Amino acid sequence: MLREPPTHLELMTSRYVRMVQAARGYQCSGTVSVGFDGHNFFQTGKSDDAGMMELIPTGARFIGMSLAKTYDLTILTVVSLGIVIGYAGFWCLYPDWRRRALGVVVFLCLGIAEARIADEYMFQVAPLIAGVPWLVYFGLTRRHLALSATAALLAFCCSWISLVRSGTIIICMTFLLTMFAARYRVQKPLFPLLLITLACIPSVLFERSMIARCDKALAKVGATATAVNSHPFWHTLYIGLGFIPNSEVPEYRDGVAAEKVRSIDPTVPYTSAKYQAILRRELWSIVRRRPMLVIRIFAAKAAIIMLMASILLLPAWRLIFAERAVLWLDATFLLTIAMSSMNGIVAVPRTAYLLTFLCLAFLYTSIKLCRGMPVK
Repeated sequence: MLREPPTHLELMTSRYVRMVQAARGYQCSGTVSVGFDGHNFFQTGKSDDAGMMELIPTGARFIGMSLAKTYDLTILTVVSLGIVIGYAGFWCLYPDWRRRALGVVVFLCLGIAEARIADEYMFQVAPLIAGVPWLVYFGLTRRHLALSATAALLAFCCSWISLVRSGTIIICMTFLLTMFAARYRVQKPLFPLLLITLACIPSVLFERSMIARCDKALAKVGATATAVNSHPFWHTLYIGLGFIPNSEVPEYRDGVAAEKVRSIDPTVPYTSAKYQAILRRELWSIVRRRPMLVIRIFAAKAAIIMLMASILLLPAWRLIFAERAVLWLDATFLLTIAMSSMNGIVAVPRTAYLLTFLCLAFLYTSIKLCRGMPVK
């Protein structure tokens, strides 16, 4: 019956409810990976990334605060750290006061955007805002060891944050792999790529241990995990066809996909492996029967995203690929910006889904404009 969560910062109601269920699940099962709604035990998060639903109850129990206050404090802490660390890198990158003053405005805007959107979406962009300016600084000054260490640290952070917002490590790796590949004449990529790979292992092992702990706890109470242990890609892609209302997928709403699966097999659990398989089959059926409808929908999404990118990149348009010595910088940013736009292509081009895309484009434009400013 909860209409909105008792938080000051934006948070989806269903996610707050799952945090409450995870907190109750801990009291009953001893782990936040199992939720309890008063009647049944189940996987925390169910069809969503479980990281934040597990993190906030754990933090609340540790510091002795309510879930709502812990959530607000967590968001503000992550945003603030990202902005301060990122601006420190920007400060080192540009020594004159005019660029540094512009950087204050830029990073304040990024922080406001993150805090305004909040929820799990800001977790994806916060580590990038913190790490990218340092990567650019060490890359431009050719401090190879510092660059490799920073890249490994960023990969480490993003791999953990992927448990909160899936896709974070993919965007991070796009930036890092492109950067080192484009700089292969300056720095051999083998050593940094090895460091990056090793940095991602702890989060993978932790995720597997939490899944095993969840399965064990559910087995003790006579329940089983029904949802897939990952973000339901085919579910999101299917309802994404509802961006333009049509007879196949009338609207972008989770219930549309659930109703479709129930019409085929009412016994299939929500976001289970079989649920995903049914939606994948139905999606390809639509592609085969009505290819122009699918093309039109994705073209509309792409057009909106390209318009956003054009607006954000326009101030620095003439500076893009203008410096031969830093072509790696342009290629890295543009490819990563394109990759981050996939959130809007797969789902719908809403501001929350495109937060990383918008922030990276804004940061890239700011860096290019500062590089193009005459030195006094």
